[in-house]
Amino acid sequence: MEGSALFFMCRMGVRDCDCAGSTEQRCIVEKVSPSTKLRQVAQLRIQQLFGSALTETGESLPSNVKNGIERIINGPHKTFRYMLITGLLVAVSDSRLNPRCLQMNAGCEGAYDARSLCQKVIVPFEKTFLQGRLGASNEPFANKTARADMIDERIHVRKGIDTILLETICDVLESVRQGDTALRKTAFVYALSVVLKRPANAATVLETAPIESSLLDVNSFFSFFEAHTKGVSAVAVLASFFRMFYESGTKVKVHPATESGASSKEVGDIDLEFKDGRRYAVEVKDKTYTSVDVSHACEKALAAGVRKVVFAVGHEAEKTRVSQSALIECWAEKGLELSFLTIADSLGVALAVCDEGGRRELATNIYETLVEMNAPDEVRNLFQKTFQGTAA
Repeated sequence: MEGSALFFMCRMGVRDCDCAGSTEQRCIVEKVSPSTKLRQVAQLRIQQLFGSALTETGESLPSNVKNGIERIINGPHKTFRYMLITGLLVAVSDSRLNPRCLQMNAGCEGAYDARSLCQKVIVPFEKTFLQGRLGASNEPFANKTARADMIDERIHVRKGIDTILLETICDVLESVRQGDTALRKTAFVYALSVVLKRPANAATVLETAPIESSLLDVNSFFSFFEAHTKGVSAVAVLASFFRMFYESGTKVKVHPATESGASSKEVGDIDLEFKDGRRYAVEVKDKTYTSVDVSHACEKALAAGVRKVVFAVGHEAEKTRVSQSALIECWAEKGLELSFLTIADSLGVALAVCDEGGRRELATNIYETLVEMNAPDEVRNLFQKTFQGTAA
């Protein structure tokens, strides 16, 4: 995975790549237009950084940047969301460009074509990995707001909340433009983390992955994960994610699919044991649930001496509405750390950062986990049919 990324960076002429500079590479770079090169580098950057979005808290960001990102992403103005993400992406892709610029002919230093970058990189990435959480727009910059040259006070918006949001996005992008590399990176990753907390757009249809060399269709992974298998596929997908992305030596123990929770020696559907002795219990729910279900998982963990529970939500369970913050606070008072995880987001992260070999490894891990779980034959057959024998 790292080797292919390094090779890609060399071919694109990324400045911090140690192996750039040969005659052949210079010829390749010279044949690529600046706008195409920017899109290629931006696509690589969003794939590299997306994996950090599940854990980024934004605590190191200045308050105006952190709060401003939250206000824009969670606000009602869809175009501003796309403007913000596009500006932050260009900030981590080429520091010479101005993230407040919208058009190449803006007449400012660092001008670039934001509409093209959004259309060619952000839109397909959102459809494939973000499930339409930005707004599921096919042409985000087509309206009047985005036809200006720059993101500044000259953009005509309605008075009230839109005016406040315009001032906010100007402030955030200007702070990022003047900030260092660490601030730019953290701001972009935190913005993605806030996007992931938004509800998915039900009308969104997953399309082909942006990694063109992949032989494993993204649709196959999500199709298997979302299948009605009484939670078996959800457990297998999440366990495989843990095995790929936790450090070597971490034990990922999976609860057998045919074993009832009451008789199980395991604490959760998945138990994590780290080399330093820490233990996490992961409870997987792939159907609607209540606060009672969450509390039951927490009580079982405390009885077993486990102090952290991850309540992982599957496809069907995403429709449930409980007060997660209230439950987290309640169990923290009892000495247990509770967190919630959306499995679809984890799968999206895995697919975004994996190349062809990584996706094949993920598919293989899922099948091996099904075997380990003693999954019913119909679920294994579904896997075989979905992936056409890839991991068998």
